[in-house]
Amino acid sequence: MTERRTLTLTDPRAIRVLAHEVRQQLLDELGGGEVLTATEAARRCGITPSAMSYHLRAMQRWGIVERVDSQDGRERPWRLAAESIKISDAASAGIPANVANSLLGTFIKRVTRTVTEMIERDNPEDHASITQVGGLYLTDQETDELDRVVSDALSGFEDRHDPHSAPPDAHKRDIYWLNLPRE
Repeated sequence: MTERRTLTLTDPRAIRVLAHEVRQQLLDELGGGEVLTATEAARRCGITPSAMSYHLRAMQRWGIVERVDSQDGRERPWRLAAESIKISDAASAGIPANVANSLLGTFIKRVTRTVTEMIERDNPEDHASITQVGGLYLTDQETDELDRVVSDALSGFEDRHDPHSAPPDAHKRDIYWLNLPRE
């Protein structure tokens, strides 16, 4: 990955770029250090390579994805420009409701798909941790501290985005963290 561990989006227009189902799926496909050409990404996402190239260029304009040098110079592979993406408070405030709903709806579909696939595998050795705390009353400072604690805990596994650096018995896991204001 690049030196940036977290990309913070500060412009509401950048968030619009992510509020598209194919682009959300592309984030999943490129997650974990994957490097893919537009053709490979298109195949995984079920669209044409030219459509995928369009989506990749749109995401590149906001620094979400970046090109990677290829071995032979003919391929044009892509990767995520950061390991995680955060939306700044200012950018969140500028998002129209339909864009926010599209972004969150796509995220919820991804979580639902992951849980459904796990249930359908019906593997007694699958280990899932699902924690729902419910509502907590936190100050802005406490909210920031909680986000830092989670980020620090995950940073201990930074090298695990690359399947080649994972232990032989490691399995790919999806990690989701939501900390949303309710009132």
